[in-house]
Amino acid sequence: MPTRSSLRSALALLLLAGCSTDLDINAPYKNITVVYALLSTNDNAGAGGVHFVKINKAFLGEGDAFVYAQNPDSNQYTNDQLVARVEEISNGQVTNSWSLNDSLIDDRDPGTFFSPEHILYYFTADLDPDREYRVVADVRGERVEAVTPLVNDFSVNTADANPATKIGLKLSSGYTNWELNWTTGPDGRRYETYYRFNYAEVRGTDTTFLSFTRLMGTRVSSGTSGSEPMSATILGENFYIGVANLVQPDPTVDKRIFYDLDLIWQVASDEFHTYLTLQEPLTGIVEERPDYTNLTNGYGLVASRFRKQVTGKRLSDESLLELVQGQYTGNLQFCSFYSSPGSPAGCN
Repeated sequence: MPTRSSLRSALALLLLAGCSTDLDINAPYKNITVVYALLSTNDNAGAGGVHFVKINKAFLGEGDAFVYAQNPDSNQYTNDQLVARVEEISNGQVTNSWSLNDSLIDDRDPGTFFSPEHILYYFTADLDPDREYRVVADVRGERVEAVTPLVNDFSVNTADANPATKIGLKLSSGYTNWELNWTTGPDGRRYETYYRFNYAEVRGTDTTFLSFTRLMGTRVSSGTSGSEPMSATILGENFYIGVANLVQPDPTVDKRIFYDLDLIWQVASDEFHTYLTLQEPLTGIVEERPDYTNLTNGYGLVASRFRKQVTGKRLSDESLLELVQGQYTGNLQFCSFYSSPGSPAGCN
């Protein structure tokens, strides 16, 4: 009489005999549409600005995926497969609509995917910051869509926005910090603030205009209704240390002319802020990063952003003198464009 062990072994052999050794991971075809759009009123141009939308399809097939990636047909829709548009929405009603036109761009760097040519979709319009905008792609009978509000403009403290009000980073008693203040606007959630250091290098009769940009800070509002006060700070001593790290002594330079600082804000909508947060480096023991999309029947992101600048901010006299003669930057041959020739900080 067979034992239970031998019966289990026989059953296992029958099951194995009835199984195929071929594993097919390719399911029946399904649309997997990927859309990215970052709309901004900064792209308005009075008579009509140009706004871009990226629409691709994901792919899966038998064989080498890297070979598929080099084939544009694997990643791009044809005109008979895709019809796309952007709708303007006010109080839940569509008030305007623009068809998305395709454009062949040749700026993609060589890599995993085909290059240099790739398709971007665009439409021409002046967007209204008080309206919402819906990107709609009809792909083989399936509707892919997402809606975003637009990040609005915001107000900067009057003195901070005035180029005539100088930035003080050095006093006779030592280094000091300078604070930049602003008030959030509607639908702006994440505010990244930078300063741009503008200068020129002179070598004989040749002058080269240069700049570098440093992050002052990232601030996240508690909501999207606006009217929330925010600030970011330039730390006095760190400012000069940063200049010394980014500008190196060069015996071929006759002098470096410092002009001014520009203050720059890059603002993200709520959805864009969430996306950026999920892209930040992982710091905990959990290594999995959650997928994020705000599209229906698709993947990607439709969101908005806004850019603002205050240009031509000058340094105070003491701060300029520290740049020219100070312990960190005194060997970099700086002089001030706005100081009188012959003065301690002036360019001779």
